[in-house]
Amino acid sequence: MKNLFLYRHFRNEFPTIKSIQCFCIAAHSGEVYVCSNSIIYKLSVGNGQVDTLFDLQEYYNTHVPAVLHISFNSVTECLCLAFKNGDVVTFETYSKQIQCVGCVESGLKAVQWSPDQELVVMITGRDTILVMTGTFDPVAEVDLHQSNFGEKQFVTVGWGRKETQFHGSEGKAAARALPQSIEQTSVLDDGDPHITWRGDGSLFAVSTVTPKSNSRQIRIFSRDAVLQYTSEPAAGLEEALCWRPSGNLIASSQRLPNKHVIAFFEKNGLRHGELLLPFAQNECKIHLLSWNSESSILAVWCVYTTGKTYLQLWTVNNYHWYLKQCLSFTTERKLLGIEWDMLHGNRLHVMCEGLCYMCYDWSWITNCSMGSTDSDGSFVAVVDGVKIMLTSFRRGVIPPPLCGHTLQVALPVNNIIFAPCKKVKSSYITDEACDTEISSNDLCAVLSDGSLIVFTESPSTEDHVQLVACNLKDENAVDLHHWLWFKKDTLLCCRTHGTVSYLVEISLNLSTGEMNIRKEIPAGGVIVSIVVTSDCSGAVVQLADGTLFLYKLNQNKVSQYSKTLPEACEKLQITSIDGKDVVLGLSNHNRLYVDGQEVANNVTSLVVHSEFILLTTLRHMLLCARLNHKGLQSLMKGQCGPGRRIERGARLVTSVAGGTCVVLQMPRGNLECIQPRPLTLHVVTVLLDAGHYGAAFQLLRKQRINLNLLCDHQPQEFITKIDSVVDELQDPAWLSLFLSELQEDSVTHSMYKEYYAHLDQLPGTLTNKVQVVCDAMLHAMLCRKNADQYLLPVLTSYVRKKTDKDLADALIKVKAVKEAERENGQHMVSADEAMKYLLYLVDVNCLYNVALGLYDFDLVMFVASKSNKDPKEYLPFLNKLRRMDSNYSCFVIDKHLKRFESALHHIALCPEEEHFEECLNLIKMHKLYSQALDIFPKGSPRYLDVAAVYADYLLDKRLYHEAGIMYTRAQKYHKALTAFQIGGDWREALLAAEKLQYKENKLHELCQDLVSRLKGRCQFVEAAEILSEHLGDVEESIAVLVQGRLWSKAIWYSFHYKRPDMIGKYIIETHVKPGLMEHLEQLSSQFTNAQKQFVAYRDRLHVVRTAKEQLHLEEKDADLPEEYDLCSDTSSILTSTVNASYTGSRISGYSSKSSKNRRKHERKLLSLKEGTPYEELALIRALHQLITATNNATEEVQSLCQALLKFGNDKEASGLQQLLSDLIQDMDSSKHEIWTSDLMQQPQMVRQTCINANLGYIKVTIFL
Repeated sequence: MKNLFLYRHFRNEFPTIKSIQCFCIAAHSGEVYVCSNSIIYKLSVGNGQVDTLFDLQEYYNTHVPAVLHISFNSVTECLCLAFKNGDVVTFETYSKQIQCVGCVESGLKAVQWSPDQELVVMITGRDTILVMTGTFDPVAEVDLHQSNFGEKQFVTVGWGRKETQFHGSEGKAAARALPQSIEQTSVLDDGDPHITWRGDGSLFAVSTVTPKSNSRQIRIFSRDAVLQYTSEPAAGLEEALCWRPSGNLIASSQRLPNKHVIAFFEKNGLRHGELLLPFAQNECKIHLLSWNSESSILAVWCVYTTGKTYLQLWTVNNYHWYLKQCLSFTTERKLLGIEWDMLHGNRLHVMCEGLCYMCYDWSWITNCSMGSTDSDGSFVAVVDGVKIMLTSFRRGVIPPPLCGHTLQVALPVNNIIFAPCKKVKSSYITDEACDTEISSNDLCAVLSDGSLIVFTESPSTEDHVQLVACNLKDENAVDLHHWLWFKKDTLLCCRTHGTVSYLVEISLNLSTGEMNIRKEIPAGGVIVSIVVTSDCSGAVVQLADGTLFLYKLNQNKVSQYSKTLPEACEKLQITSIDGKDVVLGLSNHNRLYVDGQEVANNVTSLVVHSEFILLTTLRHMLLCARLNHKGLQSLMKGQCGPGRRIERGARLVTSVAGGTCVVLQMPRGNLECIQPRPLTLHVVTVLLDAGHYGAAFQLLRKQRINLNLLCDHQPQEFITKIDSVVDELQDPAWLSLFLSELQEDSVTHSMYKEYYAHLDQLPGTLTNKVQVVCDAMLHAMLCRKNADQYLLPVLTSYVRKKTDKDLADALIKVKAVKEAERENGQHMVSADEAMKYLLYLVDVNCLYNVALGLYDFDLVMFVASKSNKDPKEYLPFLNKLRRMDSNYSCFVIDKHLKRFESALHHIALCPEEEHFEECLNLIKMHKLYSQALDIFPKGSPRYLDVAAVYADYLLDKRLYHEAGIMYTRAQKYHKALTAFQIGGDWREALLAAEKLQYKENKLHELCQDLVSRLKGRCQFVEAAEILSEHLGDVEESIAVLVQGRLWSKAIWYSFHYKRPDMIGKYIIETHVKPGLMEHLEQLSSQFTNAQKQFVAYRDRLHVVRTAKEQLHLEEKDADLPEEYDLCSDTSSILTSTVNASYTGSRISGYSSKSSKNRRKHERKLLSLKEGTPYEELALIRALHQLITATNNATEEVQSLCQALLKFGNDKEASGLQQLLSDLIQDMDSSKHEIWTSDLMQQPQMVRQTCINANLGYIKVTIFL
């Protein structure tokens, strides 16, 4: 779908040289060496300088022989000249020395160097092939006209004779026909041999006239001049010959009785297709064929019998040959020679009489319409000689070489330009054309003679018809290039003279067809592209160095544009983003520039959609960037999203403005139309914003996009317009499809979140979305007059709410339809269809259970009959239920459906006592105690039985207080007393004893038992209260408080209660003070031991870590592999690689099968024994335990010191406090040594180190 356009044109004239015999190009320097009238010149085409290198007359002194071939060796930097008399002369350009390196006595007919310039092939006058090295050492010399086929002679395997083979339409007579004689060479054939090399230099071909048959044949030789193949006989074969650099085809011209073609041969000499030339048999002669170095363009030099010369450029795609360019040369400016550049694949050097040198840099372009709305047809025009293949991709995708419509013109087309069109912000507003009388679908064709033909789209047939033909009154009209349709009556183009291009403004009258040049403005350099601004107010001109200029009408000069590019870009486009013009440029080095800033270096093609910038990359991805400021910023940051995978080598052709279609062309030529998600979602959001839910739904459904977007885009508005949604979707099947795909999560926050990134805030969400939407849809459908039409969507709504109640409502709805059918006859959706639909949505067993839960046996039978259930499975059960009492039948159904609360209610209604035992079993089995207590009246026998059963359950669960309460409700006070007594609830126990009317001695025993239990629970305050209040034993109560270290309460009790038997002497002397001294001694001993252990563990930890660091240094010096380390550095485990490996192997066979064994093994791993692998972890844990215990003892010390101070023991209190203070200070100062910076870098306050020891993972918690 691409055309060739002239990207850069350079022209220079050298009037001092009239004509030349031959020329060559120095690939690296670009200098041109020509031979004219026995003088060798060097042309500096950049500045027009001519240097005379040497005069052959001075070398020969006599008659100078005709120069046959000239070439420049870039390795030796010398010229090599071959003469027809057989002389081979070299000329060193730097030393100006000329030397004859050899002479062929019989003369030379043809000379050709290999592509690598290591070999040269010569055809001598004796028709021999002479192969020589680059230093002119002979390699081989063989006969040109060899009778054999070659080394690769075909082998016949005997698969039938000619008579038995198929001959097509010629019939069996062709098998008996005698072989036809090959037509002799044409009178236009020069009869000389011609040589061509394959691109890799491994083979060369020679086209020569065979003396016996006087017809041409092609012979293929190896580098050593060994004949490999000989072509099959071909009538009318001519001398033009060229081997495609890629190596697959050899091109040669062939004149047949009814046509003139370019015949293609494989390297084995067999025919492989042809290219039909667009002229009659004897109308012209093919002077030369030449492939470019990329094998993509074939140049055909045609010399007509009238004297005119044409240079045609052909390309092939999808097995179809296209004539893309036709350059015409007049008799006054006759074409003398052409040569493709070896370094720049699409650069063509042309020499004309005069002497005029021209350089053409060709590039590929897709000529497509530039509209940005749905009124644009997305037309793409493909040039094929005198035909324009036009395809509208908005109407359909037609792969080349087919097309939607063909436009025929008189002369070959060189350029296609579409009408301009202003870009509008919304893609759903009609394009605002630059002029009201033209459309973005109109186009103009520039023919090979410089004339123009304007085509416009017919409103009736939607085909393009010719509007007017225009001729420019300028003798050099063919030299104009870079055409741009700027305004309705204005065209812009340029012409180049030397190193300066001139911007040409041309007036165009579409009514009369007149064209006139208004003005020519120098651009200050070579123009490579001209593009229109986004508002059509001006044109941006790009020079070869990337400089940009702005041109506006009514100006006589170009002004510097506000932006520039680091290098010239083959693809240049000005687009409007948020009201500002942005320059997008794509260079031939795959660099993408945005306003002169390089944003990517792997972009292969670029298309600007009405709402997006589309890119393909070397990673074979299609990227989409939104056409706004955020999208541009994401593009410049390289954050265009995940993209879409495409076929390798695919390139963008065009995109449908305002639509979702993007067309790509594969390397082999076929097309692929895709609809990228960003484009599709953009169109969907536009439709949803406009309230077109039906069109949006169809697009979502076709593109397999989650239908939740229909609701999630604007949830509140969707609920508000739910009636419009039902109206637009119309089809109940589509409504059911939408409801069936509903999900709670908003796809705008999950699946399609990145496509909403351009918004400042994501769309809101609905709480219980499925429930809300289904309820809204139900209300909208059931309120309609034709609600029966929406039965299936209604059932879908019930099902999607996913509750048994809604499923029951769905079954009730189906039952209502069935009853209506019995009364009124046929229904729009029958009950059978509705039931089958329900069974499609819901599992049959689930639906069967819901129907059973309605206690409607007819409905159950209806559901079962429409399923695949075996009647033997359900009929006996249903018959059994029919024979039962109503309440008991419901109980059995609920129990079967595991609805135990409902079953409890139904069995509670059964008056028979025989069912109460079953009720109790149900309560106990499913723990329905609270529900049962709510059902039965308080105080009733059944209530008391339930409460007793509940109390037994609570007692088993060790909820003694609750069990006591339930026993009390059940009026079982003995059991209640036991429960309170076990639970330590002494007040409730005493209350229960009072209800049981305990006597004093029995009550005293109860109190003694409660004191014993409370002391065992460390509830010393409660035990002291019982002793003092209920037993009157004050001394024992104080002893209990002293035992619990509750000094404040013990002192209070001592001063509040005095011993009656010892007047003036308080109980504090006998119990409190001794307890204080004992507690003081205990804490002092504890802190002293803690100090010693802390110092020992800390010093040992330092030793362990030092040894570990030393070991790591030794391992690093030894460069041991990391696999030998059992644990990483973060695990802080000290061990050597040998010990760690040995430990792992020692325990590898251990199998832990119980938690007891696992805990035992964990203690073993974290042992404080010196030298164990995990000693460091054990030391850290031990230090942590010491610090924690010391910090927890502060409140205990505070209480003890206050009591000591009360009794004047200041020295003892101060000593204890100082001991604790020193210990805490020592611990605080050592924390940074224990928990090093490596550990503190981890963010968690709790580190868990998992040690893999074959037993599993043992978690060791380290507190910081």
